[in-house]
Amino acid sequence: MSCLLMNEADAGNANGEIRGVFFENDKPCSLRINVHNAVTGLYFGKTDSDTNGIFVVSNLPNGEYYLITHPADVGVRMPLQWRTENLKIDVTNPQKILRQVDGFAVKTLYPQDGESIDLVKVNDQNQLTFRWNPYDTVAGYEIEIYSTDKTQYYKSGRFDTCSFSFNGIFQDGSRFRKRLYRWELRVFPAGTEWIGTSKPQDLTDTDLGKIHRYEGTYIQMDFPKWYESTIDTMGLIHLLDTGYLIEKELSADQVPSLGPLPGEKQAFLYDPTITFAYSGNPIHFGKNHLNENKFSLFITFHEMGHNFQFGGLPGFAYLLGDEYYEKTAIFFGFSEGLASLASLYITETIDKNDLRPLMKKLVEEENRSMREKFLTALEFYENQKLDRTRMTPDIFDGICIRLGDRYGWHIFPKFFRIFLKNETTDQIYKLAGTDDTKRVTIFVAAFSVAGGDDLRDQFKKWDFPIDDDFFETIRPMIKKCIYKD
Repeated sequence: MSCLLMNEADAGNANGEIRGVFFENDKPCSLRINVHNAVTGLYFGKTDSDTNGIFVVSNLPNGEYYLITHPADVGVRMPLQWRTENLKIDVTNPQKILRQVDGFAVKTLYPQDGESIDLVKVNDQNQLTFRWNPYDTVAGYEIEIYSTDKTQYYKSGRFDTCSFSFNGIFQDGSRFRKRLYRWELRVFPAGTEWIGTSKPQDLTDTDLGKIHRYEGTYIQMDFPKWYESTIDTMGLIHLLDTGYLIEKELSADQVPSLGPLPGEKQAFLYDPTITFAYSGNPIHFGKNHLNENKFSLFITFHEMGHNFQFGGLPGFAYLLGDEYYEKTAIFFGFSEGLASLASLYITETIDKNDLRPLMKKLVEEENRSMREKFLTALEFYENQKLDRTRMTPDIFDGICIRLGDRYGWHIFPKFFRIFLKNETTDQIYKLAGTDDTKRVTIFVAAFSVAGGDDLRDQFKKWDFPIDDDFFETIRPMIKKCIYKD
């Protein structure tokens, strides 16, 4: 592998690079690589390896980082997610070179699809055996086996064979019971700084039972009947109904135009082929989404936020611009950040005393977790050289928390009125055209009007591009939209 060394001027600016090359089956491969700060775990940026498998991550401030990527088109039951060990960039080591990583796929051969496994009967004489295809240049494997609520847990030591047998005794001495269990496989390729972790795999789903419909006023869930006691204990239907109404309020009282009829119920569907969730109607819930005493609130209301924003607010997609995911980091931050704002808004404004005790606790914990995560992301961004190309959804949500705490969370339903379709908003969009700076200016002006304060200076400090003349032109028009009543 060849590489270019940094010159002294680059090192003096305390900016570093990470370089490496990817191979799959001895052929170069192109992958998406995500960069994270190793101290905070926060997303820092992304890049792709080229057709020769080579990638370069540049302009990294001094610090520790790790890289995460997913294999492309592995076509196996347990695709691996790969991450490096921590990589330190400093003045004495401005460039980190990664050795090549070869091979990505792990195929699990047992348990096979459709095979019935009686976990209760697993013992020393009748052990549960996992097997997989060998992995080239492997340094070792590890297996984790656990109940979905993580009260029962087992982690093997490092071993180098392509199979592993488990006698059913967890680290606390307990055995399998009638509940859901999963297993994960870790792979440590020799001669690399990478670790591969498979997606969680269900041991068996024979106890899930038939799909049952749980209906609320505004939502419905098609889930295995096995989950019935969990759904009831949590008061989940009531929570989802309430969350639907709060997101409707947030989205300027608009209803998503999803499915065959606008305004139909929001459906949720159990989908064991995925891990977490994706938006639409129905929203698909993966096998990690709802477990005993746990429910992924953030993902649920984030995905529903996408539905309300893209499906109920005509101006939303326009203001993001075409191909917003790849075009600019700010518009990606707007899209994903405003969907996450829906989760934040619900946990901030919901009447927690109206919830079941378990759900109340989960909502409070989720709110604390999101606030800590997003504010930390914003503070990390503010402590670096501000650069809008490094804007992330988490940073944008940190900004929203600052605005909500300062001006009151009622500013957000007002803000979302900028996405309604009427003569005034059409005129604002027409004036902006395809100019990205003007589109960003619309967002800043809408927040300013909703908060009753000129926020240009603050957003400029965050490196948001703002057209001051355009701001003054559209501010009275936005007032007309936001305070139409």
